[in-house]
Amino acid sequence: MADTGNKRIQVFEPDGRFAFQWGGGGVLEGYLDEPVGIAIGPDNEVYVADTWNQRVQVFDENGNFLRQWAIAGWDAGLPDEKPYLAVDAEGHVYVTDPGHYRVLVFDSQGNYLLSFGQYGLDDRSFAFPTGVAVAEDGSIYVTDAHGHRVLVFEPLDLN
Repeated sequence: MADTGNKRIQVFEPDGRFAFQWGGGGVLEGYLDEPVGIAIGPDNEVYVADTWNQRVQVFDENGNFLRQWAIAGWDAGLPDEKPYLAVDAEGHVYVTDPGHYRVLVFDSQGNYLLSFGQYGLDDRSFAFPTGVAVAEDGSIYVTDAHGHRVLVFEPLDLN
């Protein structure tokens, strides 16, 4: 669970008991500034959308920093521009870029693969994409907050 107030990632046991936490406010590797989106990859690595540091950070399951990459798109300066992310079964990372009306797709190492979306209200565009999820079959679900809808996209051919 991302705790945007104290800028830490908190981990809980299945019964709800607090287990441990990592992070803290800052710009250095492993530190966070408004962690919003969080996802677990197929290899149990933890991906965090580190909003105001404009990057994705990746940690192991114990909270040890592994790697990061910058997200140049998170620069619109909108206070409600909270990016979320999802990781598919192949380890591809889908990141919303609300201020630029798109979803960015990276490999698990942070190499850019592609993006999709633009401003609009048709069935391929967004008014303000926030949440994202990838189903087992690879279908991509994106919540379009200002469009008041959820869009569903066919699986992408990323190989």
